[in-house]
Amino acid sequence: MRAKVWFGLLCVWICYIFSITPVYTSVTPSMNTGEVDVVFFNVPHGEATLLTNSKGEHILINTASRKSQKNLAHQMKELGVSHIDMLILTNHSEEYSGNVHYFMKYYGVEEILLPNHASIDTPHDVTVTNWTLEKNITVWENLTIEPIDQSQEGDISFLLTYGDETILFLNNKNTSVEKKLLSIDLQVDILKIAGFGNGFSPTQHFLEHIDPYMSIIFHSQKDPINEELVERLNATWIDVYFLKQTGTVFVRITEKDYEILS
Repeated sequence: MRAKVWFGLLCVWICYIFSITPVYTSVTPSMNTGEVDVVFFNVPHGEATLLTNSKGEHILINTASRKSQKNLAHQMKELGVSHIDMLILTNHSEEYSGNVHYFMKYYGVEEILLPNHASIDTPHDVTVTNWTLEKNITVWENLTIEPIDQSQEGDISFLLTYGDETILFLNNKNTSVEKKLLSIDLQVDILKIAGFGNGFSPTQHFLEHIDPYMSIIFHSQKDPINEELVERLNATWIDVYFLKQTGTVFVRITEKDYEILS
């Protein structure tokens, strides 16, 4: 597993060093039944992650900032994405939800999942629901979202599970969310770091508990990265993908394994 991660990291660093922009539609192998693609977008400011299954259905997790609209739209076009079945927001701030209306207008969003106490004006044919911490969400067959925590600021942290593979989307940069997970015997394959790497979580103890193979840090133009956090990640031998440096990261998962395609 780690060999795949190191190979993927080498590929994205080669692209970065030689200023190569990957064209995913031309290099990404076609999907087989039971595969799910996870795309962590490198955008100028904010967070956006795309899930795609073999049926051609798409889920977008956050929409990044309005500063990233053209960049994100260009990457979506390269991937051949013209429709969003479900839009998931983990935070109502601009860095996460700045392009909600843009995607509703041009991508025919059918369903939106919002944090509690958040609201949005939508067309009548768009289904809008709010996160419920007590209820897991099955979005596709064998693909579930388990809400874990909602911070005082409204940030939703959740665990995405597909078969044996797990991606933890930490969205509370404080350490309070870790207490809920330390009591669970949990193996995390991919960790999305909260707050653009600006906070205190994950702690060393928590990293050792969940033991992820790789971590993702999105880019913010206003939030400096906590260097102590980076040192902890490196000390635990976790492959850290700073999207501003490595570019967009493309991961294909099955119920038993995953590989990095970009």
